[in-house]
Amino acid sequence: MVGICRVMKIFKNYIDSETFNTMKDVMLSEDFIWFFRSSQVSWEDKDYSEYFSHTFYVDEKINSDSYKLMLPVIDKLKPKALIQMRANLVVQKHDHFKSEFHTDFDFKCNTAIFYLNTNNGYTEFENGEIVKCEENTLVTFDSQIKHRAVSQTDTKQRVVVNINYF
Repeated sequence: MVGICRVMKIFKNYIDSETFNTMKDVMLSEDFIWFFRSSQVSWEDKDYSEYFSHTFYVDEKINSDSYKLMLPVIDKLKPKALIQMRANLVVQKHDHFKSEFHTDFDFKCNTAIFYLNTNNGYTEFENGEIVKCEENTLVTFDSQIKHRAVSQTDTKQRVVVNINYF
């Protein structure tokens, strides 16, 4: 995938199941390190928008000892350059919480979302399109397309890896 993604593309069973299951086991274990964030999009975001994150890559450098865990996804995605790669964990809500519509950056790049577990949460795009949280699925799109996270009500956690790249 070279250049900017002009349309949304969805890839199911993105990496082989053995590699995926290892990744999932590590990231969903009680020993994986997560950091608290008080809001998903902005300080003005609604109540109950807190979540946890784990930044693998930011500011042109690897930021995590677990970065190697994501290499199968990166190798298949074939970015020219990474901008940021971060896992996001949302805890179960009683009702679907919808973050604000947003873009990840104010400049053109690509966004990929890699879904680590299946649940009834989803990613919603401003045009009404929805991508369900199905494990081992990756969606790519132009970073300037507004989207939002919608929390799950059926599992204890919704885990996705957000990748911004050229």
